This record gives sequence, C-alpha cells and structure tokens, in this order.
Amino acid sequence: MTSVRWASLATVAGCGLLALVCLVAVLRGRAWAAVPGLVVTAIGFREVRVLQRHGH
Repeated sequence: MTSVRWASLATVAGCGLLALVCLVAVLRGRAWAAVPGLVVTAIGFREVRVLQRHGH
C-alpha cells in the first residue's frame, strides 16, 4: 500500500474549488475570471498526473 500524498491531494481539491468559482464568475459575465480559471485547472490536472504516477 502506498502512502497518500496529502499536499497533492489538497492542491487538487483547492484547484477544483477555485476552478468552480471561476466558472461561475465567467457564467455571470466576468470574462477576466477565465484566465485564472484556466491556470488553476492546468495546475489541478498536473497534480492529478503526479498522484497517478506515485500511485503505481
């Protein structure tokens, strides 16, 4: 059994929450929220890949 990388897991959860907030802001007409939303989404996907790599 491998240990959980809590920092990466927290990063993924935080990025998911921020991406959701940015998505809601974009849907409400705040176009500026698209850029930070894309950045946190990319960071979240990178951390998911890190977690998958260390899980095997």
